[in-house]
Amino acid sequence: MISIASVISNTLASATPIALAGVGGMFGERSGITNIGLEGTMLFSAFAAVVGCYYTQSPWVGLLLGIAVGVLVALFHAFFCISLKVDQTIVGLAVNILAASMTVYASSILFGNKGFTASVEKLPSISIPGLQDLPFFGAFFNDMSIITILVLPLTILAHILLYKSPFGLQTIAVGQNPQAAYVAGINVKRTQYLAVLLGGLSCGLAGSYLSISYLSMFVRDMVSGRGFIAIAAILFGRYTPFGIFCAALFFGLADAVQIALQGTISIPNEIIQCAPYLLTILAVTVNEARTAHRQAAI
Repeated sequence: MISIASVISNTLASATPIALAGVGGMFGERSGITNIGLEGTMLFSAFAAVVGCYYTQSPWVGLLLGIAVGVLVALFHAFFCISLKVDQTIVGLAVNILAASMTVYASSILFGNKGFTASVEKLPSISIPGLQDLPFFGAFFNDMSIITILVLPLTILAHILLYKSPFGLQTIAVGQNPQAAYVAGINVKRTQYLAVLLGGLSCGLAGSYLSISYLSMFVRDMVSGRGFIAIAAILFGRYTPFGIFCAALFFGLADAVQIALQGTISIPNEIIQCAPYLLTILAVTVNEARTAHRQAAI
């Protein structure tokens, strides 16, 4: 039997890094800078968070270091894409390849193991009194990561920032027509830099969540495609914060169900584990086909 409470809890846990990376990465996409390096940025941040936590014995310092590294990686991406005009896809691939190799090398130097690091203290989890005892839905409010609690408020903040602030409107204008935005007096490069750095901050938060909240250590390639799923969530969510949030919940639910199904049915676990990625491909395919159909009808 599948535990509904377990599925709900795992849905939120799996959706958290996808939503954070997706909502943050949306700003770069909106400004005209494609970043397929979300995966690598999260991986760098996850490792940095563990290093900071291990050497200071404080998960909060680890969180700050993870976020700082995410911003630095985003700055690297922005510099090459915006200032040097290097192909955005190539830069994103470089970030992913560097992250996969450099984190393993650094882990071997600092912890003497290429596969995983030492265990560290996790960020605190919170249970909301009264709500945690509700049937079925109580799992939403029981033993929640503090970062998971922040996802919905950050999504609301991103919506306000994108649609209700001068920066958000400038970001949209720059992404749609940078020449017209420049003529209107908008500093195109500054807007794009800020948008990409916001994505780096969110990926830093997402990567730190994986290593010092979801787990209590860094594991080789622990992001496991979540950065690419975040890109799919951006597409599936129509480049809107709430759309991306809902898409992240959908992909999180798929991951939670495959975890619950392992060992309960006579299908090899390897096939079950492919389900979230197959659904990601299917969702993106349907979304792109729908977009193409609408454009053809215009």
